Amino acid sequence: MPSALEETLDTVTDLLASYLGEGHQCREYELIRWLQEPAQAIFQPNALSDTMMLFRANFIVMHCLYRLRQRWLDEQRGYLTISSLEVGLQPISEASANQLPGEHDPLADYYLNLSHLDTDEASVEALLNDFWRRMVVPEQNDEDFATLQLQPPTDAHTLRQQYRRLANQHHPDKGGDSEQFRKITAAYQRLKYAF
Repeated sequence: MPSALEETLDTVTDLLASYLGEGHQCREYELIRWLQEPAQAIFQPNALSDTMMLFRANFIVMHCLYRLRQRWLDEQRGYLTISSLEVGLQPISEASANQLPGEHDPLADYYLNLSHLDTDEASVEALLNDFWRRMVVPEQNDEDFATLQLQPPTDAHTLRQQYRRLANQHHPDKGGDSEQFRKITAAYQRLKYAF
């Protein structure tokens, strides 16, 4: 008898096959939102509001997409393009050679290994922080420190305090300049992952 998780994964895979098999092309986020709708009722309405719930929802969708990709390749039905910006079925003849899975696909390996679904909250936070650290343009750090009227080195507490002070001062609802408020917020968002 299959486990509850395996039944859920089979159901999600079948729902995705039905939806994507009709020719829908969308982003992964849109698939999660679609699976939240009452007609599918796979994810709760708050599935995107909490870091751990979002991680697990994303993992389940990606796991099922990679299962579906392999199923459709085995059936010669087509190639499922999987990225955060586009998920969709295309004929194998239109898939470029570098899109078709080779001997090793690290993302598929990761998402097809269900033990990763049990990743703890600290590890998820570390993954997210690492992602954001890599996304920050280092050359922008000096400009961001200047926007926040800080000098490096600083610590997370000082950074947060200064951000709150400046955000409060420049908040549009308090008569501040909305452009300056956006610059301050963006600078803080980029710098906070460095700490």
